[in-house]
Amino acid sequence: MCSSDLFVRRAARLRELAPGHELEAFLRMVAALVDAQQDALGGLPPGVLPGPAQLAKAKKAGRAPVDPAQWPRDPSWRAALARLLASVDEAALPEPARQARDALAKARSDDLEAIADRFLSGEILPAEAARSVFVAAALQVVWTRMAALIDKGDLLGDRPETGECPACGSPALAGLVSPGGTKFGHRHLHCSLCATSWRYVRSRCVHCGSTDKISYRQLAGTTFLRAECCEACHGYSKEFFLEAARPLEPLADDLASLGLDLLVGERSEEHTSELQPLAYL
Repeated sequence: MCSSDLFVRRAARLRELAPGHELEAFLRMVAALVDAQQDALGGLPPGVLPGPAQLAKAKKAGRAPVDPAQWPRDPSWRAALARLLASVDEAALPEPARQARDALAKARSDDLEAIADRFLSGEILPAEAARSVFVAAALQVVWTRMAALIDKGDLLGDRPETGECPACGSPALAGLVSPGGTKFGHRHLHCSLCATSWRYVRSRCVHCGSTDKISYRQLAGTTFLRAECCEACHGYSKEFFLEAARPLEPLADDLASLGLDLLVGERSEEHTSELQPLAYL
């Protein structure tokens, strides 16, 4: 589960990574958006959580308790969006982002719900990509709060290990490897939507679960980050090693390491594989 200072820590890490980075303006923009997420979280209406009967039914069916494909979206996410749009630092936004913010502020509720539906189903329209960033940020706020309030016993912890979040069923963002256990350490995956973290075995593909033909790639001179690549499904995921670099924050460090995504893409072309990254918000 996530802590209440998630967005504070995320924004701080983004600003720590930004100075001198080739993506400095982008990282500072995301930090401003994350600041607005923290503000939205603080002013979020009570909302609705699944009741005991709904939780039991979801668990019996093998579904995550707040899976966005199954759980009716609470209207409080639109309140989070409105607060986020009003509080985000305009100076940190490029012109297309400002236009997207202004368009969302004037949009009808049903149009906002349609954008949210498409985002959660992975069917973002090119024309609404910029608006989807703000919508995704608001959805993260609401799902992060819901996941934090759900009892650990109601999560899908007794099913086989999977790369899907046990709280909301969304894909993992990245894995953090910490010392402990065997010499290989423990890996925890972090959800791209609700920020829940969960244990996942090392050297197993996060996409398909395969343990065959797993290889690793990393940028020269980088010891705290590598990509775990699967030749079975041509997917890859990032691993950050806590013993080599502290502090780390999954989303912030993922965005700051897009060079590794480019490296994996170049290598995949050389080997006629199309390695696909994990989806993230």
